[in-house]
Amino acid sequence: MTENETIILSRLRKYHRGKECAITFKRLSDLTGINQREVRMCVAELVTYHEQPIAGTSDAGYYVISSKEEFDQASNELMSRIRKLSKRHKGLRHGYMKSKQVIIKQLQLV
Repeated sequence: MTENETIILSRLRKYHRGKECAITFKRLSDLTGINQREVRMCVAELVTYHEQPIAGTSDAGYYVISSKEEFDQASNELMSRIRKLSKRHKGLRHGYMKSKQVIIKQLQLV
């Protein structure tokens, strides 16, 4: 675990247990002196590789999950993001394939 991850995890565990005590990434950045991009990356690492039960919701911010209800809310929000990203990826892939077909047709006309 990096120093920044340790700082963020310690702060979240001490002051931000439960959704009612959530903190925005901007405020967490201000309080820790860690830039906003690094805060986001550290939280992602803490959850993904260190298996810390940290929720990151669009309406509340970051907090340590303290109940099954909070886990369910955080899990549902992540699954919703995954579905939206999957749709975006599909649109990107289809758009790319369509653009390639247009180029091929144009070359056939030459």
